Amino acid sequence: MPDDLVRCFVCVEPGEEVRARLKKWVYHFRRLAPEFRWVRDDAYHVTLKFCGEIPYTQLYKLESAIEHGLALKTTRPFVLELAGIGAFPGFRQPRVLWAGIGGEDDQIHKIASVVERAAIAAGLERERRPFHPHVTLARVPANVELPVGVMREINSSSESWGEWEVSSVILMRSDLRPEGPRYSPITVFDLKNNQEVR
Repeated sequence: MPDDLVRCFVCVEPGEEVRARLKKWVYHFRRLAPEFRWVRDDAYHVTLKFCGEIPYTQLYKLESAIEHGLALKTTRPFVLELAGIGAFPGFRQPRVLWAGIGGEDDQIHKIASVVERAAIAAGLERERRPFHPHVTLARVPANVELPVGVMREINSSSESWGEWEVSSVILMRSDLRPEGPRYSPITVFDLKNNQEVR
């Protein structure tokens, strides 16, 4: 990637207790399906907007547009629950395994709309797919033969990993590496008072 571009996305992160419970659940299935590309436990997040590789000038516009979004200034912290397992496009031929989002999910849709409008104002392309909040757990390589028993066990899992309070929105940098992407916060936007923390 050229030096004048940054790969980034906007997200919220699960709370520590939720993350710890999910890590234990994933550990069980990681041993049963090591051929899946499992997401590292420090990388769990709910993507609000994937920006791709953008110039720094556009990144600064996006930061400003999110910071000054009127809806963010009036959005209180809210509670989400991480519960249930799904797959894209489905469990018959899954390519992505994910954990679902419940709780005050109307608020996460509201925040996603705010971020989408900010991204469009910054010149990013409009998202064509409907927003589906989730936490990606694993990606299934196309050449992997799916272990039927494991997939059946994953599909029947209806576990809840608990609730957490969402109090910030994060503009996150993504650096692609051979062992998987590494994420680092660029800007954190606090929902409690909309103060920016760098």
